Amino acid sequence: MTTVVDTSALLALLYPDDAHNRRAKRALVAADEAGKISVNPVVYAELAADDTFADRDALDYFLDDTGIAVEPITRDIAARAGECFQTYLSRRGETLQCSNCGRETTFECPDCASSITARQHVAADFLIGAHAETAGTLLTFDGGFFRDYFDVEMQRTEE
Repeated sequence: MTTVVDTSALLALLYPDDAHNRRAKRALVAADEAGKISVNPVVYAELAADDTFADRDALDYFLDDTGIAVEPITRDIAARAGECFQTYLSRRGETLQCSNCGRETTFECPDCASSITARQHVAADFLIGAHAETAGTLLTFDGGFFRDYFDVEMQRTEE
């Protein structure tokens, strides 16, 4: 079995003070015991942007040391990601929602009067999900989002 790991789980692992640090450690050990662990170039790029790694060699050492392989994104994966991203965009709507009270509202640009909307997810998220769908299992702390768009088993990440 191959488990694809989302950036959120790896960042939680890298930061001892992260609320999900211990969950990430346990989940990654379980994934390793179950088979292969991998990421794709999107996750690699997101990790490379983190200040934890001084350079590419440090990132490569971390991945090698933890036994995490970097797998390519195929055309099939990219096409599936695009289909799901298109579905997401069609569902997104024009409103912004308050994370505290739930009120939905809209804002217009003062210059052109176009609606201002927030992009909560980007194409990179969909590339990760489509990659995981081909592997079968995903380790993430954002399972609800991925379940909405991909037929993929989520690795359990309970406390």
